[in-house]
Amino acid sequence: MRPGRGDGLKTLCALESIPDPGAREFRAMVDGEKRRVFVVRRGGQVFGYVNSCPHVGAPLNLEDNKFLDLFQTSILCANHFALFEIESGRCTRGPCNGQSLQPFAVEIRDGQVMQLE
Repeated sequence: MRPGRGDGLKTLCALESIPDPGAREFRAMVDGEKRRVFVVRRGGQVFGYVNSCPHVGAPLNLEDNKFLDLFQTSILCANHFALFEIESGRCTRGPCNGQSLQPFAVEIRDGQVMQLE
């Protein structure tokens, strides 16, 4: 990550470096701990989550930056095929049905995806 701009934000990447729709993984500080996180892009919006399935705590992806299902409409846990809503992180199918991914606060500023601190 590049240094922040002094306004509580840290640059993760340029928005254009995330496919639309698509996702990209990063390592970032979350609650004082370096964690695997990912950002999903859908149109002009981004949604960030900690890369940890609420069912077993394992990373959701098995391949680099592969977080969406075949139709690119849901986040997919590759370990047990649970599906999560992109916008909320809520599980809609699988053993963790009704649970949610841990959010990771992000926003777009000047064409950059920024982590809110």
